[in-house]
Amino acid sequence: MKIILVGAGSIGGTTATMIKEKKHDIEIIEVNPERAEKIRTEGITLTGALGNHNEKFTVYTSPDELIEKYDVCIIATKYFALAPVAKQMLPHVKEDGLFVSMQNGICTGILADVVGKEKTVGCMIGFGATMLPNGDVNVTSGGELKIGRLDGRVDAKINELCEVYKSLLPTTVVTDIDAQLYSKLIINSCINSIAALTGEPVGVMLSDERAKDIFLEIAREATYLSKKMGLKVPPYAKVLNYNLLLLSESNGYKKICKKLVSIVGKKFGLVRPSTLQSLDRGEKTEIDIFNGYISKNGKKYGVPTPVNDQIYDFIKRIENGEAVSSMSNLAQIRL
Repeated sequence: MKIILVGAGSIGGTTATMIKEKKHDIEIIEVNPERAEKIRTEGITLTGALGNHNEKFTVYTSPDELIEKYDVCIIATKYFALAPVAKQMLPHVKEDGLFVSMQNGICTGILADVVGKEKTVGCMIGFGATMLPNGDVNVTSGGELKIGRLDGRVDAKINELCEVYKSLLPTTVVTDIDAQLYSKLIINSCINSIAALTGEPVGVMLSDERAKDIFLEIAREATYLSKKMGLKVPPYAKVLNYNLLLLSESNGYKKICKKLVSIVGKKFGLVRPSTLQSLDRGEKTEIDIFNGYISKNGKKYGVPTPVNDQIYDFIKRIENGEAVSSMSNLAQIRL
């Protein structure tokens, strides 16, 4: 299975390195010339939760440099680059090849609009990683992966791809990939948005009771919406059962849920989630596919999502330089 990966950032770089280490045939497109040269000559270095690793790659800076066709194209760019990259890569993937979306949120529809539903594979990313200033990648947490065709088919090709992904983390083929992605979307919408709102790492922001209340409301609105959308959303990481949130209006269940949120805070400690990292670098965030996705679909399906609406608007203001991240912003979100 010959693989090309586009976007060797924290997620893509981790994926490519672990796959290459297990002797799978994988090459990289990295449009940043300096980073491309570093990957070619020094390799990608991983530290953190998966241990220490380093691999060098054949690296291209543009699809125009490719001379053969691939069985699989993994796209690990930001979501807003997914469609144009897929369009560029379409001529370089075999007729029966697969495209894998490795974005947070639910981007399978964006990819399918370009390459077709039958070629589209989603990946629920169960690990966290951060790009360090020197270009190395620190893997902040491990976990598991779920992959699946958008059309739900399970065949030899998706099973072969699953074996490749097992080089990275335990991986399962699923028939309900969008429901699996929604499960991750909920936790991302909680953690990423509150971090961006406050400017603080996970452990600090979730030590605040107001932040915990906001966390629960984000997730509860998203869970009500999932039922209206017809998605049977599984628990995240097998333990975070979102259906409990629908009962959390009672004091007993709310205390249990807050304890679960506190565990999340302790687990991720000083991690600065990707949305906050984007703000740190002065870049556009992915809030559109987190709380923005919930807000947009809430309007579409007639489900009120007032907390997600407020947070989406607030973070857009921060992104545009009209507001700044601060713990004091928590008090401005109406519950």
